Amino acid sequence: MINRILPTAREVGISPELRGWNWWKEPLKPYQPAQISMFSVCGKFCPTGRDVYLTYVERKPPKRTYEIMLGAITHNLLEYVFEEVRRGKFELSFEDWWRNELARRGQVEGAQQMEGCLRPLWDYLLTQTKSAYLEAKSSHPFATDSQLLAVAVPFLVEHKLDGSLLGLSGTLSVDCYDYLRHIIFDVKVGGERRDFYRLYPTGYALVFESMYEVPVDVGCSIVLNFRDGKVQISRDLFFIGDDLRSWWIEERDRKQEMVAQKKDPGRAQNCPPSCMFLEVCS
Repeated sequence: MINRILPTAREVGISPELRGWNWWKEPLKPYQPAQISMFSVCGKFCPTGRDVYLTYVERKPPKRTYEIMLGAITHNLLEYVFEEVRRGKFELSFEDWWRNELARRGQVEGAQQMEGCLRPLWDYLLTQTKSAYLEAKSSHPFATDSQLLAVAVPFLVEHKLDGSLLGLSGTLSVDCYDYLRHIIFDVKVGGERRDFYRLYPTGYALVFESMYEVPVDVGCSIVLNFRDGKVQISRDLFFIGDDLRSWWIEERDRKQEMVAQKKDPGRAQNCPPSCMFLEVCS
């Protein structure tokens, strides 16, 4: 798939004004002072975007639902495993990590159910990364371990970014960046794929370009689901073209204006039951 997308990216190209390094001029230049999160810009879980208004204007705290906690802990698992694997550690104890995670967080609703979800993901990651390492070792017999790991696991996980040049928070974390193939990954946990999931890698690509002035043309949205003791992985690899970049800018401008001018968009007619603000949105 990547072998089809990259030639397309080279042939079609990106309009210069939509590259992140042109953050200082239209249309990327932010005109509102409000700095908001990537989740607020890209998320369209609330049909009207009132979750953004409640977060930044009303200062309402979101409820930590089971789905939110599972997503947060899954991201912690991914970060931990990839960090340890990059050090050459493939024999890791899920029990030790899980015990420490629960001790750090305190009481977690549905902890036993979560454990059943996360263990197969843990096993899958270790199997895949060790296989990639052994393959690299057979292909490069004279390389050092650190060189092999840099090729086998070429990922920056939860890499810290500063989005302030684009009107975002200064403390962003991209789920994963493949520094060999220049692909931005975003991971979602649970549910079906949504069209706006592509906005997350798009936004992080723009921030990456604004900071490092290197082109990022490919994104990948990953959705993880846990069913019957198995992890199901859905991948959407795509070209971050002009249309996606323009859509992201439109969402950023709309959400920033909502916060800066304190515009209440009103409650949605059909609120999703998993909404973090369901109890305080009235």
